[in-house]
Amino acid sequence: MKIILGCSMKISPCFLLVLAACFYPLAGMAQNAAKPMQAELMRSTSGREIEDFGLASGSTPLQKGAVYDVVRQENGGVVLSVGGKNVLVQNDSVSVTEKPQTTATSSGFVPGKVVLISAKYTIEGDQPRNVKNNLKKLIPETLLKEPLEIIVTDALSLAAQDQGQSQRSIVVTRNAVGVFTRTPAKNVLTVQYIYNGQRFTKQVPEGEKLVLP
Repeated sequence: MKIILGCSMKISPCFLLVLAACFYPLAGMAQNAAKPMQAELMRSTSGREIEDFGLASGSTPLQKGAVYDVVRQENGGVVLSVGGKNVLVQNDSVSVTEKPQTTATSSGFVPGKVVLISAKYTIEGDQPRNVKNNLKKLIPETLLKEPLEIIVTDALSLAAQDQGQSQRSIVVTRNAVGVFTRTPAKNVLTVQYIYNGQRFTKQVPEGEKLVLP
């Protein structure tokens, strides 16, 4: 009597190819899902804040050009991580790409992109002057790899240059005639911007350095 301890089964090479074809897309999807993604706003819009279980709790304004991490992609929309909140936007509002691997420099600086929201240059109490376009020309559109320093001057606003002139006044009294010089108050630059998904506001007096981020 023969005792059969094992058995063998011949598998067709065609069957192996079919089996591999079935699992390859799933493996590719898992690999892509593991890659961190980011989304750049192609236009200014408002996104819906998403709570647990997919419930919407409010809206968040989003600035064109801002870049946020992608939490997940859904049918017709993309969920972004904005200030610790999950925000849903439409697919046509963003451009989704693989997130570049950026690491902090030896000095601890984290590379990123500056997205300017607003820039006002004025003396306190006067009508604010919009200098966003002039300031934007001084900020690279590429990733910053080190802090950016910009000297705040009246070059940001032609209307502010006249204020830089000292004003002299003559005072006549009974005993003497005096001349005194009055130096005008300095303009102040107020900037709002987004850097690596976070929003910042800075104020810098005329003659000093604006350091970004």
